[in-house]
Amino acid sequence: MDACAIDGLSVPAEARVKMSCRTRSACRLLSAVLAGVALALPAVAWSAFVCKPPGGSTIIRDDLPPECASVEIREINHDGSLKRIIPPPRTAEQRKAEQDEERRRLECRQQNEAQKQADEVLLKRYPMEDDLIAARDHALANEKARIEQENQRLKELKQTRARLENEKASYKGRPMPDPMKAAFEANDSATAAAERQIEVIHSGMGKFDADLERYRELVKGTAKPPCRLED
Repeated sequence: MDACAIDGLSVPAEARVKMSCRTRSACRLLSAVLAGVALALPAVAWSAFVCKPPGGSTIIRDDLPPECASVEIREINHDGSLKRIIPPPRTAEQRKAEQDEERRRLECRQQNEAQKQADEVLLKRYPMEDDLIAARDHALANEKARIEQENQRLKELKQTRARLENEKASYKGRPMPDPMKAAFEANDSATAAAERQIEVIHSGMGKFDADLERYRELVKGTAKPPCRLED
């Protein structure tokens, strides 16, 4: 039998009705009868739970129908108005999505707070833009000197490598002695360390430019947080 949906229906607490109608006229008649009975009852703190389980008919009860544990349930007041909607249980995918979103929002708040503290330090350290520029120029001069030192170190290591390669040629067809192997390994390690140091210095130099840009944005009032939380 087809289930009929009865809107604005009030049902007494003693009644638990599972309705199905053969025709629309029968549904309307049943709705009118039950509504009239509900109106004749005193207005008490009563509500009904309305839902339609999978593959079943609409259910109206004065307690939560266990058949509707997986679907939406509407709670109806005595006067037929909607009191609340009880959503169906969240799926595993929905729970994971909510957890991921909460984690993202937490990380965003942490980033914004860290940036706020960094901004306060920047403004306190350099009362004027000229102070920051002077410190930046001085630091960049020092960093450039360090890069020159590392480049000189790389030049020396390259010369050492060439000498080792010449010595290695004399052992053609024979295994290299252990001291020579160790010298090659030491040369490789020192070269890699010098190249990494140059990369670190260049990265630090870029931070000075970023600080100056951020400082100007803070003074103008155009600075933005690292990320924004959606409402």
